[in-house]
Amino acid sequence: MTMQANATPRAHVQALAPIPSAADPDPCSEDVEPRDDSGDEEKATIPPTIPSTMPPPTLHPLLICSLGNPGTSYATTLHSAGHLITSHISTTKAYTPFTQGLSGLVSRPNNTSYTFGLLSGFKKTRTDTAPEEDDWTFWQSVSLMNISGPGVKKAWSAFCSEKRSAGSEPRLVVVHDELEAALGKVSIKDGANSARGHNGLKSVQTSLGSGAKWWRIGVGIGRPESRDASVVSRYVLRKMDAREERALVGCCSGVVAALREIGEGRRK
Repeated sequence: MTMQANATPRAHVQALAPIPSAADPDPCSEDVEPRDDSGDEEKATIPPTIPSTMPPPTLHPLLICSLGNPGTSYATTLHSAGHLITSHISTTKAYTPFTQGLSGLVSRPNNTSYTFGLLSGFKKTRTDTAPEEDDWTFWQSVSLMNISGPGVKKAWSAFCSEKRSAGSEPRLVVVHDELEAALGKVSIKDGANSARGHNGLKSVQTSLGSGAKWWRIGVGIGRPESRDASVVSRYVLRKMDAREERALVGCCSGVVAALREIGEGRRK
């Protein structure tokens, strides 16, 4: 007789705010005001999937790539906001820690479990079945922001091969900082849209080519009043303060809603 249990039990997760219905404003639209979490003491959590009696949608596996600069010295800079977002969502969903893979750092759903036999004792096993919801793989670039494209392309090619051989149709999403947007504001755009001066996005667009279909999710980091290039550079490369970090963590629920919209095929 054997007993099986998950290696990493997941804590019950509740949203800080109700998940919007179809009649509510889209949390990823351009008209949504950024959250002001300056007075909040609790960190934002990931909204659960809404129970439904409708047949479940066909889920697309997502490769979710975040752009930023590598190393601890850049880890909490505004320009690496994408890495902060993917790390927070991965941790909240109890995914595996980020480790080397797909030419970058990868975090996946934790499919490890243990079986126990009276004679064999505990045995660690791992399944490759897709999760029932949110079949996501997080990938973080390990190259400098301005040359992120080749790494994204290589990771995407390997991910496509893996998922298509299993009969799935994957999708690519890039999470990045948005200098022109208010702090904490979330937006979804087609990957081919103007990069608006974001060199990391320009690199990805060049590497993937004009024929590739992908999406990008921007998280606003605000901008300095001056348009001088040196002032802007210092702004995006400085460490975020506590208020800014709370605002970015607080927008993770909006990012999750955007990812589900893409993964469920509701974003064409």
